[in-house]
Amino acid sequence: MMLTGKITTTRHNHVKEVPGILTMGRTHSIAEDFRTLVASHIARDIPVDTMCYNNPFRKNRNTHSYRAIFIVIDSPQVFIESLALVESIRAHNQASIIFVAITGKGTYNKMKYYLAGADHCVKFTTLPSENCDVLADFFDSAEWQKKHSLLLDPTRMCLIGDYKKLDVSFPEMKILEAFSETRNQILSHDEIARIMGLNINFYDPRALEKSISRLRGKIKGMYGTNAIQSIRGHGYRLIRGLIATA
Repeated sequence: MMLTGKITTTRHNHVKEVPGILTMGRTHSIAEDFRTLVASHIARDIPVDTMCYNNPFRKNRNTHSYRAIFIVIDSPQVFIESLALVESIRAHNQASIIFVAITGKGTYNKMKYYLAGADHCVKFTTLPSENCDVLADFFDSAEWQKKHSLLLDPTRMCLIGDYKKLDVSFPEMKILEAFSETRNQILSHDEIARIMGLNINFYDPRALEKSISRLRGKIKGMYGTNAIQSIRGHGYRLIRGLIATA
């Protein structure tokens, strides 16, 4: 069943119609605790469901009903299980935002969650105020509020949205096209270098960074959205659902 809610608060008035949110944890109580934290940052009429990892009906759950899925990792012992969960959800659902919230002590390989299909992977602290700031930033972001929906036209080499057209170069068009066609909407430095026609064994990382920064600045200057975000030590991520190809 599709869960929807219309935003009535001014804080999220850019979202016309928002499906619900799902919080998942190793146990029902962990999922419920995080649900309470999430619910304190959104309008009351946005439904927030909960589910634990080992729910026997998990595989049959229609996650397309949710705009965002929060997966709580409270222990390194659930790393493999939670990673498989992210992969499984993303394999069948390209639309929902997957947010991995690490609340447990220990070391975690965040990059594996990103490559599995997560859009966000954040280590939460023991300070409630800092955790609230993380969620406040997420729910205030363009990704959640979905202020823009842009169309990439490869033929005319431009982005179209909000009745405005942004011309892009051929390499920029190919980069955006590659971003939008990947399952996790992530490209590594080497993948971007290859798209730009650079020798991946000898290219200057600073030149690549400058090119991405220029493209990011063009999009932000026209549409006010930070569309391309850095993933430390790996590459860049395109905001999910922002750009579609013609």
